[in-house]
Amino acid sequence: MKKLTFKVKSFKKMESPYDLKTGRTKYVCFVNAKDIPMELENWMTTNPREQKLTTNVAKAIEGSLLDNKEKFHELNRGIVMSVDSVDYDNKENMMSIYMEDDIHGNIDGGHTLKIILNLQKSGSLLKEKYVFMEIFTQIESPVELAEARNTSVQVTQATIEELKQSFECIKEAIKNESFANRISYKQNELNGEKGIIEVREIIAITNMFNQTLYPITSQSINHPIQSYTGKESSLNAFLRLEKSDRDNIISNMSPIIPDIFELWDIIEEEFADKALKGKKIYRSKKYAKHVKNQIVSNTMFRMKTLDYYLPKGLIYPLVSAFRALVGIDSETGKYYWKVKPFEAWNDLGANLVKTLLTASEDLSDSPDTIGKSQNTWDILFKELYIYAFSRTQK
Repeated sequence: MKKLTFKVKSFKKMESPYDLKTGRTKYVCFVNAKDIPMELENWMTTNPREQKLTTNVAKAIEGSLLDNKEKFHELNRGIVMSVDSVDYDNKENMMSIYMEDDIHGNIDGGHTLKIILNLQKSGSLLKEKYVFMEIFTQIESPVELAEARNTSVQVTQATIEELKQSFECIKEAIKNESFANRISYKQNELNGEKGIIEVREIIAITNMFNQTLYPITSQSINHPIQSYTGKESSLNAFLRLEKSDRDNIISNMSPIIPDIFELWDIIEEEFADKALKGKKIYRSKKYAKHVKNQIVSNTMFRMKTLDYYLPKGLIYPLVSAFRALVGIDSETGKYYWKVKPFEAWNDLGANLVKTLLTASEDLSDSPDTIGKSQNTWDILFKELYIYAFSRTQK
């Protein structure tokens, strides 16, 4: 149990107006910014946002802390904490807070707290500047309180779900991948670093191969166009599954998940060359943004350099088509490849790219229109479905 003790003013205990016998209590007080314990920097994982200190809002908070006016405690919303318990010494005006697990820490006002701690480090807090602090005890989860307190700038659903630990199955499935440390699960997380990938994109790509969401039957094929058209909708589709179900699904998909992301990168890297084999010149397309002898973009996962750009409206339906190669073991429920996707790409890649670019030309050469075209998704899928059938019947 971690104990932090610091001086406060106007301390007040506010017990719940309901006789719930839960032990939940709210404490309020003012704290001189210079007295806030530096150790609180280690108790910020309960905050749904990563603190981005370069925004205009963050700069305004810092400016208000450094000016000579004594109104910071009135102008700033303050700092909200979740703790196990609180003690108060009314003779010394000293408050002690106790924290011990992952539901304890800062919930709101993270920017204010981080700025205060940074100014403490630099020795810039020369005047008394009081900040309002709310402390809640015995809450069961920080999620509901975080959702309610973060309304002025909307917190993303993915951020809230990260607090609920909804993505643990995804993290487990990609833990050994080279890009695992570039996945952003929380708002502003890893901000400014190169090659950040939102968790929604990971889920959208994984969803395309999820045969619970998009089953492949002899009667009908429901193409996962939503993965391209709406990342938030894809996230919602994933989250609508019961947690135990989605954990089980991702576990069953784990044998093919690394290949899916490797396939994405290989297609990005080889797309223009496959186009040439199909007698199409992809680099001449305006949306390819090709500049000779210059790096134009990188593949999403392995960060391989490219001298062209491949719009997602083209790559989503192409990668998705490879779900035609997936089978599910009837006994274990584990996913497997009927035919290795890399073999299929080597055999059919030039023809698939030609099909895709021909469709693009028929649709005013608009990658976005292609990404939304049911017919294009269908044609690409059927080419690979027939290929897989012919290979497995030998």
